[in-house]
Amino acid sequence: MARYLLLAASVALMACAAAPGLAQQPTPPVMPKILELPLPPPVVLPPPPVAQPDVPNRPLTADEAVQLALHHQPSISVARAGVAGAQGRVQQEQSLLKPSVSVSGEVAAGTSNTGSSSSSSGLGSNVYSASAIGRQLIYDFNHTRDLVHESMAVERSAQAILTKAQADLALQVKQAFYTYLQNVRLVKTSETNVRNRLGHFALAQARLKTGLGLPADVVTAQTAYTQAVFDLATARANATASRIALALAIGVDPRTPIEPANVGEPEIAGEDLNALAEQGLNQRPEMVQALSAIQAANFEVLAARTNNKPSIVGSAGVAAFDSVFPPSNRAVGISVGLQWTPVDSGFTAGLIKQAQADLQTAQAQYETQRLGVISDVAQAYLSVKTDEQKLTAANAEVVNAQEALRIAQGRYRAGVAIFIEVLDAETQLDTANINSVNSQAALDTARAALAHAVGRALAPPAAAAPTRPAPAPTTTALPAAAPQ
Repeated sequence: MARYLLLAASVALMACAAAPGLAQQPTPPVMPKILELPLPPPVVLPPPPVAQPDVPNRPLTADEAVQLALHHQPSISVARAGVAGAQGRVQQEQSLLKPSVSVSGEVAAGTSNTGSSSSSSGLGSNVYSASAIGRQLIYDFNHTRDLVHESMAVERSAQAILTKAQADLALQVKQAFYTYLQNVRLVKTSETNVRNRLGHFALAQARLKTGLGLPADVVTAQTAYTQAVFDLATARANATASRIALALAIGVDPRTPIEPANVGEPEIAGEDLNALAEQGLNQRPEMVQALSAIQAANFEVLAARTNNKPSIVGSAGVAAFDSVFPPSNRAVGISVGLQWTPVDSGFTAGLIKQAQADLQTAQAQYETQRLGVISDVAQAYLSVKTDEQKLTAANAEVVNAQEALRIAQGRYRAGVAIFIEVLDAETQLDTANINSVNSQAALDTARAALAHAVGRALAPPAAAAPTRPAPAPTTTALPAAAPQ
């Protein structure tokens, strides 16, 4: 029994002697097995074989994009053709109030009979005649003048349609422009997120090598980095797609390289909703078109009421005829004629009824347009004010997320926080940056819609300074290391 006690005491003494040596040789950290993922280069579309000469090789503003679209977009050519057609109709109607001259000539072959019943011949001489007659409308109860005024109102309506097409195109181009600018900013946000995730990966590796971190932290950091790379590839693809859409809206080759200027839409400030609505009613081309349609319908009614009224036409002519050329027998004449259809079996009454119906339709359409303009202004005004509040909140969210990330990083370095807190804080900062970019794009688009609603879509840029661009995404001050 004493022998066993002595053996146990010896083993205990040997273990105590070996304990200090074991404490001085820590177990080396086990590096996890991770898959490297290099940052892929952006996919670049080749430019068209023939470059667009008037697309500047520099950042393009939204207003410059609109001017290019007004020059290149085929839809504007269609509206211009409508104006030219209306002008031609005015010219036709006006010609009826001016003198007209018609000229005619004729050669008639003469014949004579020999008196013999058995034979005849086509012997004889030709007769040459020529005439020139000038006509001028003297009076027709202003029927023709009303037709001229109607066609002039139609021309103003066509011009308003052209202006509306230009304003609508300007809004479409600006919407495409700010979508492209939004996606370009989101690419920069994604690039910042990739750098931050890469820095966090390096931090997790460093702590693991010193024995203070966990292998799971390194794996989690690498996973977050690969997700950031995936999001960056998606953001780059969206930016390229929106660039193609902008080029298509402008009317140039979709492969044309276009770089957006980092400038927002000017603010429409200093006016309340009622004043803006009044501007829209006075400046929108839709209102001009609707008013011109009422004017045209009024003149249509007047012209219909005088359709079967008498008209007086004066004419003067000269004629010459002879059997030799040139004819020497001449005659000059002046006449005044009356044209009247007192009974037209209800044709004029039908014209009046149709014209009055057109007038009622034009008046109803004017009221519809008026309500539509007010609605457009109110909705655009609401969007602008709401998006301004959202942008203020988004920018505050960015500041708060930056501070939260700074605190999380400090706690992790001090060993009082787990790594997941750093990743959560980084995710919140990335979300805040995205919200800020999206809010700025929404505000720019809303301001462009408000300018369109009040009839300023084609107005020159305001002299005031443009809106402040969205704040650049924040990159945390972490070491940048390649994935291992």
